[in-house]
Amino acid sequence: MDDDRVRHLWVATHILPHEGEVRAWLRRHVHSLSRQDTDDLIQDAYARLWSVDFTHITNARGYLFAIIRNLLLENARRARIVPMERLGEIEMLRIPSEEPGPDRRVSARQELERLERMVAGLPEQCRRAFQLQKFQCLSQREIALKMNITERTVEKYLAIALGRVLDALKQDGEGAMGRPESGTIGHVSKQSTD
Repeated sequence: MDDDRVRHLWVATHILPHEGEVRAWLRRHVHSLSRQDTDDLIQDAYARLWSVDFTHITNARGYLFAIIRNLLLENARRARIVPMERLGEIEMLRIPSEEPGPDRRVSARQELERLERMVAGLPEQCRRAFQLQKFQCLSQREIALKMNITERTVEKYLAIALGRVLDALKQDGEGAMGRPESGTIGHVSKQSTD
């Protein structure tokens, strides 16, 4: 699998599931950010994530929150005029604990059910390859042996599965918000299906 596809897959599985939580965190704690500011911040976070060596990231959720906080600080340092309110909000901003609270547990359960519905809607072979990789952590070679197909076919099935899951996420985002999320999911989805 080429590096871009691996990177797309990593972002889709380790970062995208946390985007909604990051947006809610920003809405709760940085009231001076407009919706456009939040969209720009999220897009900048994806750009920064794209350039790092993700193979060394052990806690993608924490890493995403740290990137967002650092971007807020960098933007405040570069800006000529920063609302005093924002400086106070950034100073008080703490990265959420890894311990899930009741709301995170409910949200995680709902996200898991949503992902299960998306995976259930995949073509049979794509679904099987996706489940073997994501839920049983098998390599492409192991999947190929288990399914009695070539590694190239496994790669094709995984790419199709990822593209469809990302498209479903994008459609869910558009339905929930009434519009696409500033191209963040669409950007990843479009490239991953090329």
